[in-house]
Amino acid sequence: MQLTRRRSAAMTLALSSSLQRSVPVGSYHIAAAFNHLSGRIGVRHNHHRLKSSSRDDPSLTSEATCYNHLKQSRPIRIKAKALHPSEAAATKAALANDDKSTSTITKLVHFQRHGQGTHNQLYQQWTDRTGIPIDLSETNPELNPLLLPDIIDAPLTDKGRNQCKEQRIDKSKYFAGVELIVVSKRDGDEEGVRWIAHEGIREELGLLLCNQRRPLKETRLEFPHVDFSLLAQHDESDEDVYWKQHFERTSIHNADGTPQRESMEDMSHRAYDFLVEYLYRRPEKEIAVVGHSAWLLAMTNAVLEFDEGSEDEEEFGTMFGQAELRSATLTFTEIN
Repeated sequence: MQLTRRRSAAMTLALSSSLQRSVPVGSYHIAAAFNHLSGRIGVRHNHHRLKSSSRDDPSLTSEATCYNHLKQSRPIRIKAKALHPSEAAATKAALANDDKSTSTITKLVHFQRHGQGTHNQLYQQWTDRTGIPIDLSETNPELNPLLLPDIIDAPLTDKGRNQCKEQRIDKSKYFAGVELIVVSKRDGDEEGVRWIAHEGIREELGLLLCNQRRPLKETRLEFPHVDFSLLAQHDESDEDVYWKQHFERTSIHNADGTPQRESMEDMSHRAYDFLVEYLYRRPEKEIAVVGHSAWLLAMTNAVLEFDEGSEDEEEFGTMFGQAELRSATLTFTEIN
């Protein structure tokens, strides 16, 4: 992929995620999952809809829960304000002249959810056929296809890649100042833009195998220029250690030995630690973070603080659509 230095951040941002692999890389695995279930749900294919909607992913709607007690209990508070395109130039200029001697630090962060993955497509097709969304807490693979081993670390569909390409075209000038891109399973250096893979922004741990990482040696081969040094080290069997630790810690609480799904509150602790222990301490002023739906939802609802009752709070309080981008200034203030 040939990119100019100044456009590379924006263009690669819109294409990046832990699911950046296109379907052909793992198509035989996904085909196995579809074949396993096709007799039960009569899978139908739809390659025409490009925009994300609740029909594509019924989990786009969620129940509102108040997490103010969590936010107020933390030693560093993170005030967020949505950034709109008309404000971008002035905001970037203000950040460039920010007085570092003050007790607060402000950064401009662009958050993006990955494009449609094969697990999203399977969810959609199951729901279209049965009329009932998959119960993601169901532990029977016959009733919850996201437990099938074939769906591990699901790649992007053609639709997912098209969604990212659309964002690349629409937002290329808007993100020209991005200095750092943080993703959950990729890291690299492309055309002068630094990439970092960070364990703290990966998707919900526990039950759903689409969120489990492939053996790291496979990913290293696919992305030979990637540095995975910030990810939890795999053991000699090349298992996903972070996933394995959560499995062992939570499965003892269930009689059938199945792990517990990571809660919104637990994900918010991970999100907070990532923002405070990592992003807050980075020298860059403008950063892009490519993450996942549940993790982003936990962060925007249980970590970031918006003006109460504001349009910003309402906008950021909903789940991100596929490949959706939202930008905000984050102001970090230490509470004495």
